[in-house]
Amino acid sequence: MRADIQGALDQIDRSWKAFEHKGQPMQKHQVKAVLEYGLKQGYKHTGELLDSEVDKVLINL
Repeated sequence: MRADIQGALDQIDRSWKAFEHKGQPMQKHQVKAVLEYGLKQGYKHTGELLDSEVDKVLINL
């Protein structure tokens, strides 16, 4: 998925349901944490996030 990070954050109450990682659905707080991480890295869309980065964020929750 290549969702706009800022747009997904702006619509987090609806957008989080569309996110999954490694075939598993994500919870809202997980999606928010990953999107905030991506924004801090300067990424524009979720396609720029590596699975290893998402794993790192999720482990630290």
